[in-house]
Amino acid sequence: MPRTLEATRSGPGQQPTISLRRTPRCEPPFDDELEPTVWATAHQLALNLAQPAPADLDPGATAPGSGGAGHSPAGVSADARLAVRRFVRACVEVLNGYRPAIHLRRLARPLEASEVVAQGTAAFHRVSELRAAQPADHRPRRRPPVAVLHVRLCEPRPGAVEAAVALLTVDRTWALALRLEMHQEVWRATTLRLI
Repeated sequence: MPRTLEATRSGPGQQPTISLRRTPRCEPPFDDELEPTVWATAHQLALNLAQPAPADLDPGATAPGSGGAGHSPAGVSADARLAVRRFVRACVEVLNGYRPAIHLRRLARPLEASEVVAQGTAAFHRVSELRAAQPADHRPRRRPPVAVLHVRLCEPRPGAVEAAVALLTVDRTWALALRLEMHQEVWRATTLRLI
């Protein structure tokens, strides 16, 4: 029978009993060795993304049969997702009153930093007014924090990401719209709005 290391004591003042067990013969696969998860169904159409766009269409024109304007991005980069997650976490902490809105300045692009901080301050005051407007008999002893319901991301071009965040406060749902852009190799906020 294979053994691993175990240490047990059978009684007070006695030495622990140690036993060794062998490791399994095969190890689990590494992340890069796993098969990719495919979510295709039998009725899903295959897209040929490797096919170049027609030369007669300019980049801003609508492709025939696409029904939309311009090109749609395939996905959002991992760096952009991480930057949005970090910025949204800071915004939620501002809305909950755990940090001042001025902390958003270091996460914003220098030219738009004052506007981002002003929007963060305005959002904090709107949420605070909503909490204060609750009747005293319905107001909980400890106010519930602002919670993120979901985040929708879009990377319209490399170096820019836009997000729409659904937030839940007390008994109301808010939308937080933001845009981050790459500035000196770091993602920085350029726009912030609480709707």
